[in-house]
Amino acid sequence: MAWNSSMVLDALRSSDLLEIGILANQIRRNLHPENVVTYELRGTATSLEQASREAVSRGGSVDLSQIRDAEHISLDTLQASLLALHTQPHQVTFHHLPISRLQAVDGGALVETLRRLHQAGLRSVSTNLHTAQSSATSPAHFDALLRAAAECDLLVSISITIGNSDSLEQRVKTLAMLRAFQEESHAIQAVLLRVYHAATPEARREEEATAVDYLKTLAVTRLFLDNIEHLQTDWSVMGPKLLELALRFGADDAGSVPWSQAGSPEPSHHGGESELRRIIRDAGFRPVERDAFFRQSLLR
Repeated sequence: MAWNSSMVLDALRSSDLLEIGILANQIRRNLHPENVVTYELRGTATSLEQASREAVSRGGSVDLSQIRDAEHISLDTLQASLLALHTQPHQVTFHHLPISRLQAVDGGALVETLRRLHQAGLRSVSTNLHTAQSSATSPAHFDALLRAAAECDLLVSISITIGNSDSLEQRVKTLAMLRAFQEESHAIQAVLLRVYHAATPEARREEEATAVDYLKTLAVTRLFLDNIEHLQTDWSVMGPKLLELALRFGADDAGSVPWSQAGSPEPSHHGGESELRRIIRDAGFRPVERDAFFRQSLLR
């Protein structure tokens, strides 16, 4: 049964959390019958050069959303830097360039800019949608950005943030937009559901998402966006306990944990790779490391 906007809105308004979770879990199992939950080990470097060395040592790629010095240089300089690193013998690739970096690019130049970045080793872009406003750019320009990325064979990763005074109708509108775009482009690789957190406890509002609200929205996201292969969660959203539940409410990927120069995971606020693998097993799944393309490691 294909879900539509009206059904999704009814589900978000429903008090039957368990039933919605069961339905979402079935869709997840239809898409991923191997009973696996994936996760990624990410580098800790903050410069392009250091991150590229880490990528070469591990056979991975560079997550541009984590690189501080990539945030402040021009796109031309970034493209030249990526090209220089990509054309080295190991051919480093790059992922998750924030779409916000392209907001100032004229519509007519978007495709050419992204094509040059693709030639320099870029393989995916990312963006964060706050359902209260859908995107930081105008809807027309945001749509142009996504379509230009798809035209240049770039994958798209979407983060959706809920709980910032958004209405249920706004959440449904955001999901419907992504479903329609995916039907046309097949470019969206994964969707990650996040929760808005105020900067200080004093600034918190009653509208912020609760654990139940998050799980319900995660489940209906899996039900509605059954044309997108991967639905992500991670323990930075609301902690390890909710992560375990989220894996039973439709999510098939548990996000990422950092690794050290020595190759062993570094401890994070909640723990490292060993704890993440334990949480995945406790949820009833087999933990498997993946890369930025969601290709699963055959060694673990």
